[in-house]
Amino acid sequence: MMFEMTSPPRRIHRLLVANRGEIARRVMRTARERGIVCVAVYSDPDVDALFVQEADHAVALGGATSTETYLDQSKILAAAALWGCDAVHPGYGFLSENAEFAAAVQSAGLTWVGPSPESISAMAQKVPAKRLVAAAGVPLVPGAELAADVSAEDLTAAGARVGYPLMVKASAGGGGKGMRVVSEPAELAAAVATAAREAASAFGDATVFLERYLPVARHIEVQICGDTHGRVVHLFERECSIQRRHQKVVEEAPAARLAESTRRGLHQAAVAAAEAIDYVGAGTVEFLVDGEDYYFLEMNTRLQVEHPVTEAITGVDLVGWQLDVAEGARVPDPPTVPNGHAIEVRLYAEDPRHEDLPSTGTLRCFDVNDPRVRVDTGVATGSEVSPYYDPMLAKVIAHGRSRQESAARLAAGLRTARIHGVTTNRDMLVAILESSAFLDSVTTTAFLTEHPEVRMAAPDVSTLTAHSIAAAASVWQLAGESIGVVAEGAAAAGWRNVQRPGGISLDLVGHHAESLRDNGVTVHRRWRRDAGWQWGLSTLHERIGAHDDEVIWLQATVTSAPDSSTVRVVLADGARFDVEVSIDGDANAGMSIWVDDRRQHSWWQVLPRATEVDAHAAAGGPSAPVPGTITAVLVAPGDTVAPGDTLVILEAMKMEHRIIADADGVISEVLVAVGDSIEAHQVVARMDLEESDE
Repeated sequence: MMFEMTSPPRRIHRLLVANRGEIARRVMRTARERGIVCVAVYSDPDVDALFVQEADHAVALGGATSTETYLDQSKILAAAALWGCDAVHPGYGFLSENAEFAAAVQSAGLTWVGPSPESISAMAQKVPAKRLVAAAGVPLVPGAELAADVSAEDLTAAGARVGYPLMVKASAGGGGKGMRVVSEPAELAAAVATAAREAASAFGDATVFLERYLPVARHIEVQICGDTHGRVVHLFERECSIQRRHQKVVEEAPAARLAESTRRGLHQAAVAAAEAIDYVGAGTVEFLVDGEDYYFLEMNTRLQVEHPVTEAITGVDLVGWQLDVAEGARVPDPPTVPNGHAIEVRLYAEDPRHEDLPSTGTLRCFDVNDPRVRVDTGVATGSEVSPYYDPMLAKVIAHGRSRQESAARLAAGLRTARIHGVTTNRDMLVAILESSAFLDSVTTTAFLTEHPEVRMAAPDVSTLTAHSIAAAASVWQLAGESIGVVAEGAAAAGWRNVQRPGGISLDLVGHHAESLRDNGVTVHRRWRRDAGWQWGLSTLHERIGAHDDEVIWLQATVTSAPDSSTVRVVLADGARFDVEVSIDGDANAGMSIWVDDRRQHSWWQVLPRATEVDAHAAAGGPSAPVPGTITAVLVAPGDTVAPGDTLVILEAMKMEHRIIADADGVISEVLVAVGDSIEAHQVVARMDLEESDE
């Protein structure tokens, strides 16, 4: 699709991409196709990242945190000057919606690939933005503005006017940051304080406001694009209702089961909102849809994370459109009807079973290569998933003739992927795509609340049985047969002799099923004269002094060729599993074992042979669940605390985590301060525990 040039072109020859990860790679892909030289900037944790390797030139920003690097305007402008860039593309997030930065880029004589600073400013603050679009005739959700020093009385009154449940929202920024749902008046003050603190940290602006919360609404957005000649067009809508922590997880285009009158109204309202601010470039207008009614939510004055689904159904390269508009071209006529259906999921390094806790570490394997899906990612095998940035590993997109076809393709692509080293939400995503609740019904923002079963998705019992046996058999082979005859006290970590001659057992903990995460499993092996080799399973809480009647002994055939990672397990009922087993570490230092078949995946760790101990005593006190930065310390030595009291607030992967007391006690020592960077499981405070009267 070609643009018409009606003014002297401002050709872009050398482009600085002021971002990281998959979006930096995405922008550079289109730019390189046009012969544009691409310059990357990078933080210390990103020194070996794919986007840095793929850039024509790269500049080290120096530092680890976003504030030190990707949010430092002066460093980025200096990098652009160093390599003689004539344009800057901000991607999404970071400085993409910073009017001051856009103006600074233009003042430096560079082309800003995005809307004008005035347009960004008009939509950057959600409260003034709502006033502006209301004047253009766009309907709004009932809400209330809050002064920076709002009194307790005024806050209570504002909450009553809006009505409960309501949402506290940051006026600046987006991406689910600075947002809290409040169900009753008693929760309001604390939610406002927390949201303001998150907003200040993420966006440098602590302003928040109240808005009526529609728990079962649909989240639908419209892709628009404007040019410097006054024209704004839409490229249909996207459904983004399935969310966690108010961040999107599944996105699709077009929206399914939407009344055509509502669809047309959304398109018209989005164009009207963009025209009201003389919008130039790609942008997204977001709405909440309740039945056939719709309400303006916000406008994102940038390229959206989920733009690939729009590209799939329109054939438009949105980054290409951005570059063309920045060079002065007119927006062409868009397609009049969408082509098929597209779905995108966000593959996160996090655990849906445990409150979406982020996961960090080295990706021992990252292989998502089904040719039927598009994968936009910033990581590869060997990449380090750090605590400094969003935990999204990749966007995986499928396009088909129908919604059902694209969902099936996407689920299949995720199932065959091999991902080792971190916990992910892959099983949950597959469960969503294959569920009747998704395929046959209208999805809303309450989807994950109403269907908690998808969060607990895991391999079935038969698969886990076979996988655990394959894991143990592979470790057995790696360790050698001699491990079965060592003395009890000399056995490697995780192994122990079974009371019957010639047998040993291996203690494993799984990262994929609640029952196995909590209890783990012990895999036993023994030789019976009348039956040959037998495999047995028992749970870890039974492992100390286990007897035969506590072990489920199975007839299973295990075949593993020497020096091969392929293992075949055939259970007594005939069920056959051909799996790939990958092992990292050694039996004494600790081992991780990944087992992959064509449809299911599991991750195991060898546990040391030790008796279970109290978690608090083992850690030495309350500790961090993930690496991150301390943003608040709420206790001091001498303070008395009770279970559930917040001691410290930790920011990790752009989210706030509360470290709480797990027992009654008195704080004896605080081991961290605001601004400290800490590791996972690092103790943050010492407590003198109160003895029970019982």
